[in-house]
Amino acid sequence: MYGVHVRDAVFRRAVELDRQPEKRQSVLGAFSVAGYPDLRSSVDAFVTFAESGAAMLEVGAPAADPWLDGPAIAAAHSCALRAGDGARVTLETVRHVSARCDTPVVVMSYWSTIQSLGPQRMADELAASGAAGCLVPDVPPERVEAWVAAAAEAGISAPLLANRDASYAELGDICRAATGFVYAPAAAGQQTGYSAGIELDGLAAFVRSVRQFAPSTPILTGIGVSTPELASAIVERVDVSGVVIGSPLVRALRNGADGIHRTGGLVKEFVAALAAGGAA
Repeated sequence: MYGVHVRDAVFRRAVELDRQPEKRQSVLGAFSVAGYPDLRSSVDAFVTFAESGAAMLEVGAPAADPWLDGPAIAAAHSCALRAGDGARVTLETVRHVSARCDTPVVVMSYWSTIQSLGPQRMADELAASGAAGCLVPDVPPERVEAWVAAAAEAGISAPLLANRDASYAELGDICRAATGFVYAPAAAGQQTGYSAGIELDGLAAFVRSVRQFAPSTPILTGIGVSTPELASAIVERVDVSGVVIGSPLVRALRNGADGIHRTGGLVKEFVAALAAGGAA
């Protein structure tokens, strides 16, 4: 199922699943942290990602304890929080990015940031800012149903993370509840920025398990997809709708305007790799 927000519908067309598997295109999601290295630069970076071919922009909400993120992205969270609280910086970033491009914007937020405003208010303000959805990797199990309902009420999707270590029953609950897409980590038990390679057979098996519970929901993967070559190999061998990259882009953004230009080239390299892998 998909959320009803118009920008989510754009993302649905981009992944081109349902009934036309021969036309499926693997899409690239491009991640960075809202407000990093500063608000204006972060907005320019996301617009550059879109102009360079990213089909989805994943805006990280700055958090004090980004437990899923490795050193590069964790440092970006700390830097962005100097400009203000994570919710405000995120909403302002989404508002500016949505005004400048039509590429779907999905926020990635930890539950602590959602709680800072309250789930329904956060969902409503994200929708008003132009977000298509909000991926929350650590929604408490007892709050999943309420969070997904709040997102639906606001008109945005509620993607969820499928934990590689989840039990069969837990995996089923998450995959059935997710809207927009299911996020399946490429590297099991790792933080973002991991670069020691992906066990593709294991990832493929995990994605098949996810498909059992979410047969018509797009599945995106990320964490550990460190090179274009690896991204290409993943979409060639694993039944995912696309790949999300973050750490390579965040590291490049350390270098100001030159870094933003560099991220455009990186996005183009990954987009080309996905096209090559999907055609193989």
